[in-house]
Amino acid sequence: MTTNDPSRRGRGRPRRAEADAEILDAALAMLRAGGYRELSLDEVARRAGTAKSSIYRRWPSKAALVAEIVRRESPPQHDASHRDAAVRAFEILMDGALGGVVASLIGEAQESEETRAIVIDLLAPYRGADDAALGAILFRRLLGT
Repeated sequence: MTTNDPSRRGRGRPRRAEADAEILDAALAMLRAGGYRELSLDEVARRAGTAKSSIYRRWPSKAALVAEIVRRESPPQHDASHRDAAVRAFEILMDGALGGVVASLIGEAQESEETRAIVIDLLAPYRGADDAALGAILFRRLLGT
């Protein structure tokens, strides 16, 4: 039996292959325009031409969708075991176009266990650096310096 066999397909309509890209593109445009707090999954669905339930089938939360976008737009490109490289890569992430979005996710993680787990996973590639170095970068981001 092949995977395209209709008898093996789940309930409902099949997923549109383009929907993932349309959802990610709509969400990224909203993040760039207004940041994390302004991102609305209702509006992402409207702009992507899909139902909000289609988003939730792919990503369980707004934070999960945003983490996926950050990973795609700002993939860590360093040797994770090298401290200085990890610090520099984290600095680039936080100073980049989505740095404010990452800071917002970190803030939300203080009140949501689900978001905390997402943030821990998102920041795992940077853990080769010590907490003091990463904390200093976050603090500079907070102060805008």
